Amino acid sequence: MHKFGFLSFFSIFSLVYFGGHYYVYTRLVNGICLATAARYSIFAFFFLSSMSFYLTRIFAHSVVAQNFHMAAYFGNVWVGIVSISVAIFFIRDILMIFFRGDNFLYYSAIFSIVAAGLLSLYSFYNVHRGPVVREIKIKTEKLPGGINSFSIVQLSDLHLDFLSSREWVEKIVEQTNALNPDIIVVTGDLIERGIDHRDDFAVKFRKLSSRFGVFAILGNHEYYVGVNTFFRFAGQSNMRILRNEKITISGFLELIGLDDKTGKIPGEFISGIENVFKTADDKKLVVVLGHRPDFYKYISKFGIDFYLSGHTHAGQIPPMDLIVKLYYKHPYGFYPEVNPKNGKKSFIYTTSGTGTWAPPLRLFSKSEIVKIVFEK
Repeated sequence: MHKFGFLSFFSIFSLVYFGGHYYVYTRLVNGICLATAARYSIFAFFFLSSMSFYLTRIFAHSVVAQNFHMAAYFGNVWVGIVSISVAIFFIRDILMIFFRGDNFLYYSAIFSIVAAGLLSLYSFYNVHRGPVVREIKIKTEKLPGGINSFSIVQLSDLHLDFLSSREWVEKIVEQTNALNPDIIVVTGDLIERGIDHRDDFAVKFRKLSSRFGVFAILGNHEYYVGVNTFFRFAGQSNMRILRNEKITISGFLELIGLDDKTGKIPGEFISGIENVFKTADDKKLVVVLGHRPDFYKYISKFGIDFYLSGHTHAGQIPPMDLIVKLYYKHPYGFYPEVNPKNGKKSFIYTTSGTGTWAPPLRLFSKSEIVKIVFEK
């Protein structure tokens, strides 16, 4: 990421992050009319809690951060609680336009606090049940004789870092292998800051098993962490990275992997995509891996059959889930489209992700492993 882009992102994130904390703090203390001493105590708690996430994210590469697992994990959970609280207090503020008075101010604040707590607990539980398996079956005429079905298992957005547990990684590998896939694909954001200290994860991912191998592409977080770190991790995991390139599998499947646009100028990004499709054969089954769902607009004209993406996390928690739905045309799920090149159907699937980023919470979505089965 260019320095200017990083500074812009960092500044906007900081403004939104601390602004959200201040918003919840003021609604809480003003709503239940706390004394000055109590306000100071809650302010101190909010400040320390906010910094537990902020600082451990900034210094995730350092040895110091690795030794403060509990503080870092609490910070991640806390971010989720504040985000849910922002959404609830915002709804309360809208209601206050119509309902006025000290009683409504007080009891609505109490209700908001309780609701935020209960929804946060459920969201935490929802993630820690583990990912579900989503199976999608597609009819196609492009399978050759002798092959009645072909399966692809998609993992995405695992965001492995120093807080990820070994047991969780083992469970992902076991669930994936149990699906007996022909190929396994990882559509970006596999690693996160702090992965440098977890070489044991690469050993676990080396156990991923499929008939034709494991293929991965770069997401935006691979650029944040460092592509060389990702190359090393993928190499240790026996993953093949596709960087604006295609490979032919079993003579009938064209698998194309696209780089993320992070750190690239628009012209460079678009030309990189167009170059890889110059030799693509749309008479074969063309499956494209791209990290973001909005890349589909750049590739639909080339006559693809299926586009697999992630990135959105289905929003994870309010208000991000609403923002994702408003911003993306394909925010989460399975979408049929009409291929403008040949008038036939093509499909896009945007996964909610196998893991989570920052808060280990999900309210209206689930973490998932996706199995796509092409059938005659």
